[in-house]
Amino acid sequence: MTTGPVGCTKNVVLMGYWPPTNEMLRPWSTNPTQNPDGWIGADWGGYGYDVHAFFPEFPPDGDPSNDDIGDPGAVGSPDFDLRVDYQATSKDFWRLVDEYQPVILVTTSRGGDIGWEIEAREGGHGLDNPGGPAQDWLSDAHGAEHLPTKATTEARSWDAISEYRQGNTLPSQLPMEAIAAATEPLGIASVVIDQQTSGNFLSGFLGLHGVYYNQLAPHNVAAGHIHVGYGLPVADASALLEATLHAVLQAHPAEGVDCP
Repeated sequence: MTTGPVGCTKNVVLMGYWPPTNEMLRPWSTNPTQNPDGWIGADWGGYGYDVHAFFPEFPPDGDPSNDDIGDPGAVGSPDFDLRVDYQATSKDFWRLVDEYQPVILVTTSRGGDIGWEIEAREGGHGLDNPGGPAQDWLSDAHGAEHLPTKATTEARSWDAISEYRQGNTLPSQLPMEAIAAATEPLGIASVVIDQQTSGNFLSGFLGLHGVYYNQLAPHNVAAGHIHVGYGLPVADASALLEATLHAVLQAHPAEGVDCP
């Protein structure tokens, strides 16, 4: 039984937005500017997967919370991936997944009081919206266009938000119970499997992209979104992420996963 060409690379891709997500993902970045200590993702944990992470930076102080939504300090630098902006996220997301062809994809974003909130589903917004898909989403207050329109986002982004709206959702494909079982015993933060969605701002937009990619890509065996508590120390978020990765990779042994 073969899982594809000899020597093929099976990638895990992690994505984040505001701290602590970008900080907890830093060790898995291959960008020396973002991760001067060096990439740790090659065959991470000995599971047979290379793990890559992508996230924005927030100059001048690294803290977007002291800037208004839509201001440059809250959106992120244009020199790095996944600014907190619909158009930038759409462009960067599809470029990155097309390049890395992840067989596992975990998107993250900063949430509220819950430390580790595993989202069970995405999409479904706009139940009371008589307009089109763009109006299902909250304004990002940045640039010339504040909503994810057909003209300003990638075609696959528009397809995703057009199909999965008004109650039509996509479920997470992460092993949610296994993640909860791996993270809750750490005792460092609340862990919840949320049966709702990541919402109709950038968190939910990125989360929907992840599970939609899972629908499109036959090689992708797991995708889903996790909200990370805004007050969680980076060290705690990093420990929760590592436990999550162990759970996800144990649930999908590399030898049983086809190459892209």
